[in-house]
Amino acid sequence: MKPKAKKKAKKTPMEKILDKIKKELLKLENLHEKENAIMEKINDLVDEAQEEDEEDYDFDKWEGTDPD
Repeated sequence: MKPKAKKKAKKTPMEKILDKIKKELLKLENLHEKENAIMEKINDLVDEAQEEDEEDYDFDKWEGTDPD
């Protein structure tokens, strides 16, 4: 004889709603982590562009053009 499978207790409507809320909060948390990663990449790109811009305008390396 096979042992009978235990019946899972049915969730109340409130438990179902709370599970849905938890699921949506988890999605939001994952999205927030992705946003942070994107923001970090953008900030790195901005920093890199600023460093390159500063190198392009290194006035100490420029020679004067005054006709003395």
